[in-house]
Amino acid sequence: MSILGKIGYGGITTVIGLIIVFTGLIIIIACLYAMAAIFKKINSNKARKAEALKAAEPQPAQPEAPAQAEEPKQEDESELIAVIAAAIAAFDFGSKPMRIKSIRRVNGWKNAARTEQVYKF
Repeated sequence: MSILGKIGYGGITTVIGLIIVFTGLIIIIACLYAMAAIFKKINSNKARKAEALKAAEPQPAQPEAPAQAEEPKQEDESELIAVIAAAIAAFDFGSKPMRIKSIRRVNGWKNAARTEQVYKF
């Protein structure tokens, strides 16, 4: 095979490869347009059904008196305090006994993220 034959064979292979790639891209684009059209139709059908249900649904009567808000219930946290105290007591901090004076809630994720960013290097 001469040098011109090899170049011609390489050119044909290149053209066939390009045709296959662009045909695949065209098929993918066509599938995306078809899916978009299908989903738009489904959404419009859902919207139409929702409007029909809203029109057929009777309007609720206006309440005469405003609803009273319930007060948040105070939870008994004695069990939680006991668990935290037991967890702290499980560690051996030496001969000095520990006493828990207060417990307050903190956001552990925020502190962990800050520590991770500060002590990264």
